[in-house]
Amino acid sequence: MQSVINNVKGRALNVAEFFTPVLKESKFKETGFVYAGDHLVHHYPTWQWAKGDEANLKPYLPPDKQFLVTRNVPCYKRCKEIENAEHHEELLEVDDEDGGWVDTHHYTDSAVAALADQVHEMTVQPNV
Repeated sequence: MQSVINNVKGRALNVAEFFTPVLKESKFKETGFVYAGDHLVHHYPTWQWAKGDEANLKPYLPPDKQFLVTRNVPCYKRCKEIENAEHHEELLEVDDEDGGWVDTHHYTDSAVAALADQVHEMTVQPNV
């Protein structure tokens, strides 16, 4: 039964592809950005549309939907807390042309290390 459904869907997609024109240029700026923004605003209430300055309005966007803003997003760890945490880092590959690889949580706090010791390896047990 599933193969019949897949066959019908495949044929329907082929017909739709035949009648759908191939775009010569992108229409994302005119339609896609607003549609995606409306979806974002609808599903995530911290996002809002905002009006732009009159001098900088984009003609292809509605005047009240010039850009997206997010507000009141909870931040559980402030930047100042992790800004100067270089004492936790260790340079792993010094000779790398991009400056090396850094392990950012190499030297963790003793409380974190104690928690890591308490975590046991999980095993999967068969159903009896």
